[in-house]
Amino acid sequence: MRFLFYITIVCSVLVGCKASKKAAANGNTEKLKTAEIISNYHKKNNSYTSLKAALTINLKTAEKEEKFTANLRILKNEKIWLSIGKMGIPGAKILISPNAVKYYNKIDNTYFDGDYSIINSWLKTDITFMQLQGILLGEAMYTLEPTQYDSEVLENGYLLRPEQLNSLAEHYITLNPGNFKVKSQEIAQPKAYRILTVDYKGYQEVDNQLIPMLVNLLMVEKTSETQIDISYRNVSLNQDLRFPFKIPNNYKEISIEN
Repeated sequence: MRFLFYITIVCSVLVGCKASKKAAANGNTEKLKTAEIISNYHKKNNSYTSLKAALTINLKTAEKEEKFTANLRILKNEKIWLSIGKMGIPGAKILISPNAVKYYNKIDNTYFDGDYSIINSWLKTDITFMQLQGILLGEAMYTLEPTQYDSEVLENGYLLRPEQLNSLAEHYITLNPGNFKVKSQEIAQPKAYRILTVDYKGYQEVDNQLIPMLVNLLMVEKTSETQIDISYRNVSLNQDLRFPFKIPNNYKEISIEN
């Protein structure tokens, strides 16, 4: 039930080439200073407190391709809840908070109740609650500060790239020039030969807020690649949500080796 991804980069050179590649500036995209771009992003950022949506998830690796359905509920900055199934059959429930992850699988009667090691094992990268929430809501995975990013105008938007390169993890993000929503972002980990890329293929308006319509995730790690496509429908905002989660007594606990 790995609702997100695993993928691999062939060499660390690709990290620099892909992220720093320049394109001719579009005459219709106004040239702005980095501080202005980031300020506009924050002004246009989502202001809702909760989200509920139905998801269709397509998972593709070199070995297999699978399709899942899921119900997603988010209480911003507090909880992420997922109920995942396949062909109408309930499969797993996941409850994620900033400090803990709980998970149980109805297929093999197993559960996990602990830290982010299980999320990191699924994604093959270290990730925080806020970064995972950002991926799902179409928000930046890192706090955008003008002193930490340089910018340039691309033909498809504003590229923000780290001012200081980091050998452990580097964040690149492209914003739409019209609404300053996230168009794409990636985390590159050169030493681990790993890249996570998130592309947003359009947004839908719900209660005057722009919510992702289709999210494409790709992770490359060494010689493996995983793609996950998530489509959103029946989105509602600012409702009082329930987060039902109870691990059955007869389930077997699993552990994750760090």
